[in-house]
Amino acid sequence: MLGFYEVDGGQGNVVLASGDTRLVLRTAQELTPVNRRHIHLNLEVGDVDAVYRELKVRGVKFTYAPRVVNHGERLELWAASFRDPDGHGIAIIEWKAR
Repeated sequence: MLGFYEVDGGQGNVVLASGDTRLVLRTAQELTPVNRRHIHLNLEVGDVDAVYRELKVRGVKFTYAPRVVNHGERLELWAASFRDPDGHGIAIIEWKAR
């Protein structure tokens, strides 16, 4: 749904790609369980509103629509959030000039 496709992999890992972005996922053995709220992935995009609309059409159910989540002196961080099938938080983010 997010537009990533597999470009490589090995024992216990896979490399996904989307445009110039690469994401490596690894299987971790014998980890202590953690609260899922502590596992979160931010994916920076060029236009958070356009990506939000595109993902909604693909069936992604968002926790919240694009909104400002951080104010700096010159920049604002906009984000829209959803959960993966295992309940981990994922956000699409964009830095915008104030």
